Amino acid sequence: MKKGQKIENAEVRSEPLKNQCQIDQVRGMLEKYTREPLRNKIIFNIGINNGIRTGDIVKLKVKDVYNKDYARIRESKTGKTRDIRLNVAGIKQDIIDYVGKKPVDDNTYLFTSHRNPREPISTTAVYRIFKRLNEVSGGHYPHLTAHSMRRTFGYMYYKKTRDIATLMKLFNHSSQAITLRYIGIDREELRNNLKNFEL
Repeated sequence: MKKGQKIENAEVRSEPLKNQCQIDQVRGMLEKYTREPLRNKIIFNIGINNGIRTGDIVKLKVKDVYNKDYARIRESKTGKTRDIRLNVAGIKQDIIDYVGKKPVDDNTYLFTSHRNPREPISTTAVYRIFKRLNEVSGGHYPHLTAHSMRRTFGYMYYKKTRDIATLMKLFNHSSQAITLRYIGIDREELRNNLKNFEL
């Protein structure tokens, strides 16, 4: 197996959370069953409310987000700048509570590695958190991975707005069909359209 292959395969199998009840259940499991519940809740809330990649979430620094409504990032994969929202889902206050009185400087990552506090938590560590959630849920979320945060943002945004053009631009996809497939809408709508069709 090549380095990184496991995570790439996990991304292919990942699926979005498709309603508020599922989102609330995952938040509850993060708070109840993980070692750093506040940190993990912040990661989750940033992910599902902004649709940025896990790799970009873990690279956030305290100076970029502390007591702010928005943070500007440069996406590692595309090199494009994005504004991410911190004034939703209690993220701003949670960050203030999480940072607390920790000694920080301009180079301090928001989510630090346990092994090396000068480095960010790894994406692999975030994937393990979501794997743990599936285990404690009794297998109810077999396709829940860290990448599900990005897909959940896309799915829920589309369901509320039907604005596929904006999603396509945010995700840097080359076609609307790719975006619909990415968030799982194409399969779902096909099933729904055929639900009552009988000859």
